[in-house]
Amino acid sequence: MKLFFTSFFLFFCFLTRADNIISGNNNVVPNAVEIYTVNWDSWGSVYENYSNVQWTVTNGTVISSDKHTVTVQWDDIPNWLNATGSIDVYDDLGGQSGNIQVDIVNFLEGTSAECTGVLGAPAVFIDFSHGSNPGPPLPAGSITYNYSSSCIINSGKYAISNSTVGCNGSWLGLTQDHTPNDVNGYMLMVDGDDHRGEVYRSLVSGLTSAFKYEMSVYIANLADGYQKPRINFEIRDLSNNLIQKSGSYTIPFDGAAPWKKVSFMFDLPLGSSSVYVVLVNDHNDESGNDFVVDDISFAPCYPPILASFSSSSIVDKSYICNNGTVNLYSRWPTPSIPYTNPGFKWQKSSNNGITWIDIPGATTMNFTQTEAVAGLFQYRMYAYETAAPSQFVVSNAISYFVQKMVVEAKTHNVFACNPNPVQLNPTYYVQYADPYGPALTYTYLWSPGTYLSSTTIATPNISLPALPPPAANLPPPPPINYSYSLTVTNNNFAGCVATGTQTVSHYNPRKVAVPSAFTPDLTTNNLFRPINLDDYPGGKFWVNNRWGQNVFYSEGPTLLNYSWNGKYQGIPQEQGNYVWIVQIPGCPTNILNGGTGTNVPNGNVLLIR
Repeated sequence: MKLFFTSFFLFFCFLTRADNIISGNNNVVPNAVEIYTVNWDSWGSVYENYSNVQWTVTNGTVISSDKHTVTVQWDDIPNWLNATGSIDVYDDLGGQSGNIQVDIVNFLEGTSAECTGVLGAPAVFIDFSHGSNPGPPLPAGSITYNYSSSCIINSGKYAISNSTVGCNGSWLGLTQDHTPNDVNGYMLMVDGDDHRGEVYRSLVSGLTSAFKYEMSVYIANLADGYQKPRINFEIRDLSNNLIQKSGSYTIPFDGAAPWKKVSFMFDLPLGSSSVYVVLVNDHNDESGNDFVVDDISFAPCYPPILASFSSSSIVDKSYICNNGTVNLYSRWPTPSIPYTNPGFKWQKSSNNGITWIDIPGATTMNFTQTEAVAGLFQYRMYAYETAAPSQFVVSNAISYFVQKMVVEAKTHNVFACNPNPVQLNPTYYVQYADPYGPALTYTYLWSPGTYLSSTTIATPNISLPALPPPAANLPPPPPINYSYSLTVTNNNFAGCVATGTQTVSHYNPRKVAVPSAFTPDLTTNNLFRPINLDDYPGGKFWVNNRWGQNVFYSEGPTLLNYSWNGKYQGIPQEQGNYVWIVQIPGCPTNILNGGTGTNVPNGNVLLIR
């Protein structure tokens, strides 16, 4: 019998030998602590009781582990490196194993990308001017490094110079900048420090989100045999929020052809017209990391055919309210046209460019389009060779904001237990508004003005007549309702007006009373609930255990909804004290014997079993 069992067990182990999946984050930053789990294909009580599981980690340290999970702290590798780590797991009883590769990433390598359409005139071109040495310091706020009047600079310094000859004995000697035919042209000379961060920024204005943009710069590595400069670009909005970031570009040393063009493509958020272009030192080492920068360019990348709301310039947005008619124009950006006999189709999208449909009859380069209902509509020109329709080009998309003023019907609850004036907060907005468009302004009219502090502001206060205290032994009477009409006019666009009914419900609720104990295992007093909280629409109720864990929460609206049965996730909770909290709209302290004293909206309840 023993021999049979041993043979069977070895056979069983052979059958269950397999690669198993280890789940967890496989892209981490240095020094990160992560938990990984092995999902064993075959596992049972025999394995759980008798197997030994071995975890092996490269480029990391095991902090803790069991037969199913491991906690790893990945190595704190130098900031100028990336690394690959791995986790291997082995079960000595069943012979099962698993593996996962983990990338430890300080930076992402960038790949230069250039405009594949028609590169327009730069919206900005920075060549740092020209003149005799030394060049003047850059404007305040444009660079984080310290200015030096000499080109003999050290870590964290910059200079403006038309030559690198004689600046540092180990540097590449550049006798001129990169800009063609730029006599005594300046370049930005940087000795990178050991702190990754911003070096230089420039404001770029007059942009349009209709096109992609190419950001490019020429950089030369000055120091052979040391750490190579590594830079990236960031595009930030005027509040300094990051819009897009390039990869990290390593600049090689090349004595024969020192200037290297680095470029990347990006899109602007809809409606953006100004951004900051930021050059970042992505290298945390001051050994080498010396470079010069010149000819920063920021240029639109046009499609082969252009669309616009203007016949003379590129206008990519137009606005109207409720409905309207708009003129669509297209033109070729270059004198040469790609087709002998071009055909044209205007197309429309109503779902942010996910799908496009042909506009019936819109087969000319210019067209007048009418929209009968509100919405955000995008248009583009689809041009093709009539003799070979499979050959086509597509323009940029332009956006027509057919807006609509909306005032939502709303009920505002007012409670007689609070005698103070209550502010009414209606909900109104311009539907299909441009988030990057002009600031919207409004005018308001409430009618009638009974009990209101004003009829011409968005959020007036209302002071309703006092109500007698409710009878404690009777249900509260139904609320008294007052009806108002709110008309909101958007001042930006003609005819942008809407009206919505605002109902004010005046409640006369009873005080809330909370029991001090309950017995969920009995047939009576087996539910714990704040009595009368259902008199207050919007009331909330929490119960937490002694460790602060929430075991019950309800927003009503009925008393039964507010009732706790002493269970959490279907499991009966142990006997003892629990903490309760109630939130009473309008009258936060309208409660009897709460907590440590009258009118305190929290306290303890004893669960008795």
